[in-house]
Amino acid sequence: MLKSKDGQQDFFDLHIFSRMIPEDHPLVQIKKHVDFSFVTEVVADLYDPVNGRPSYPPESLFRVLFLEIWAGLSDIQVCRELKYNVLYRWFCDFGWDDEVPDDTTLVVFRKRLGEEKFRELFARVVAEAKAKKCLRGHWTIIDGTKVIAHVAVKNTLSLVREGRKRVLRNLARVDAAKAEELQNLAAPLPDADYSSHTELLAAEIEQGKKFLAAVGDCTTDESVGRECALYAAVLNGEGVASFSDPEARWGFKKKDEPFLGYKVHAACDETGIVTAVEVTPGNEAELEPAKEMIAALEERELKASRLAADKGYDDSTFRTELVESNIKPYIPNRTKKDRLEEQGFKYNPKSKVLRCKAGKKAIGSTPHKNGGLTYYFSEKDCAACPYRNSCLSKTETRKRAYVKPEVLANRPRGIKIAMRIRRTIERIFGEAKTWHGMARARYRGRFRVAIQVFLTFICLNVKKMAQRIAAQLATA
Repeated sequence: MLKSKDGQQDFFDLHIFSRMIPEDHPLVQIKKHVDFSFVTEVVADLYDPVNGRPSYPPESLFRVLFLEIWAGLSDIQVCRELKYNVLYRWFCDFGWDDEVPDDTTLVVFRKRLGEEKFRELFARVVAEAKAKKCLRGHWTIIDGTKVIAHVAVKNTLSLVREGRKRVLRNLARVDAAKAEELQNLAAPLPDADYSSHTELLAAEIEQGKKFLAAVGDCTTDESVGRECALYAAVLNGEGVASFSDPEARWGFKKKDEPFLGYKVHAACDETGIVTAVEVTPGNEAELEPAKEMIAALEERELKASRLAADKGYDDSTFRTELVESNIKPYIPNRTKKDRLEEQGFKYNPKSKVLRCKAGKKAIGSTPHKNGGLTYYFSEKDCAACPYRNSCLSKTETRKRAYVKPEVLANRPRGIKIAMRIRRTIERIFGEAKTWHGMARARYRGRFRVAIQVFLTFICLNVKKMAQRIAAQLATA
């Protein structure tokens, strides 16, 4: 049954809290300037308004989860702190005599809300930031970062061997006789029988497939079937790298730095308020989540006129879609050979004029089959050009230059400014990882990691909002 806070404090609580809590503490500023009352409204449909045992107020539970991220505490630690920490009790609206939740209550609350409710809570915080003029909204800055999975990393050979043990253990609960019969097939093959690691791994995979086939009819049991499906995914090379967190994937943020986990894709404005978030397995590219975030921002009326991103988002289709949506892209090219200036040409996107290294203007252009334009120069100018021998082939009488769609859409003059602005999101990721534990997943499974990420960015946004609102009031 849904229970809301009554908004009143006991006289004794007021006396204790007013004497013991410093007015300049960051949590005091957050509670003073940021309204969390929307939490009850967002989660109301998850509770029966009449029947059932009275719950802890959802807003109070949300504040406890906020505290976890803010202070870097676990469920158990934050519940222990609530028993004696006066500031934390006051922040979460618990009186001195009130019973505080235990860690199991927090787990159930997170699971009940799920990823979509936390996404909605995040969106409500951003909406409040906009209403209180904490956003500027001239720029959208997008980037991605890695979150390491909360698992022990194992090599493929160990994973293949472990999979048989897990299936056998589940099978023993359903059919002990069958499990006993398959003991030998589940045992690891002797390393000494094989001349190389590659040969041993191939044999173990083949052994694993024979083992799964032998399990046979016992897959009608749900738990055994689930383990068999997971083990089959490992044997078939479908990217599963951990039985503890089968949704985590190997990915790269840099060529020589693989990681097992997830990617967090985020968008912010120039003030550093995070406005959109997506969480994907570590092996997914960054373009599709970027498009989803831009669509979400437009739907929530947070669309900016400029977008800054690093060269990982250098894609002609993406640039074209941005331009068609009236968003100016500021994205550097991946390679130098794509830069016309490196080839001696200078393109002005405003006037759509292309000049060669001799300073001559192209006299016309034609559409290219791959998008973009092919510019051509005057035969007369090319004939008298001092660079003719190095610029033209023996059969060419005039120079033609292909200007890619991404170059047509880019704004080279603003790239340097945009790249300075883009550092905003790098600072956000740095703060999230250094102070709020986002470098490594707290939980296992993509949706649980997404909940952690939403809570982290809610925490960062609320901190900035409290500071800005306090500054606005001080100068009013």
